[in-house]
Amino acid sequence: MTHLSLLLTGLILSSFVSIDPTQTEGIRFSETFTTGMARNEEKVATPEDQKTERDQIIEEFEKEKLARMRRNVGRRFIVVKTPRPPEFYEEPDESSGRIRITKEKEGFLVMEVVRHSSEMMYFYKVRFDSGQVGYLSADAHYLEIKILEGSILPLSKQALLKKRSGGAPRTSPSKAVEFVKNHLTSDGKSVEARMREAKIKLFPDLKWRYEAKEIGKDRYRVIQYSEGEEKTSIFRTWIVDLSKGRVDPENLAAQKLYH
Repeated sequence: MTHLSLLLTGLILSSFVSIDPTQTEGIRFSETFTTGMARNEEKVATPEDQKTERDQIIEEFEKEKLARMRRNVGRRFIVVKTPRPPEFYEEPDESSGRIRITKEKEGFLVMEVVRHSSEMMYFYKVRFDSGQVGYLSADAHYLEIKILEGSILPLSKQALLKKRSGGAPRTSPSKAVEFVKNHLTSDGKSVEARMREAKIKLFPDLKWRYEAKEIGKDRYRVIQYSEGEEKTSIFRTWIVDLSKGRVDPENLAAQKLYH
């Protein structure tokens, strides 16, 4: 009886301390959920993390921008006299003195890209054919915009090779036409601007085109054919000397644009 009582007592006690399988699963789920929450809290970006990510984006953008600017280093360009000329500075600072281009055209070489000492601004350091050094804004695609406007003309490597060998580049006729289009009249407007203004204000059906014919080494006669100003067509002619950057209205019709 004593042994039987002890056995029954042991069975009863073991039934009280046994663990229910459902309780075990509950414990495991609780541990997993708690661990997952802790990991999610670790993944939440702090203000410092966000600042680092923002700095990295800005740094990558600056690198790409600087690489684009440096592609122009070593290239040659020509400044053409227009109503809206590009602005060159004496120092890499827009508050410094400006360099005036007085010639009809002035060539320059892009030497390097420099950064303003205290601001996030970049400039092209350039050397003009005269030997003077200046600075041109490299931000906001300023050089590309001036090329589209026609106040700065890029020189290709082929043109440079032909110039050095004494031959005239194939683009000389088109350059002669551009010189005439951008030539300033007495009121400070270019020939092309005067024609566009006449079309808007006076002659809505006005049409015109240009043609350049070589008359000597680096010398061209540029002819403008205009229709819509009078009953008959008007022919205006200019003599362009590319070597000197000189444009002279030749006939009376062309000269009247300057009065």
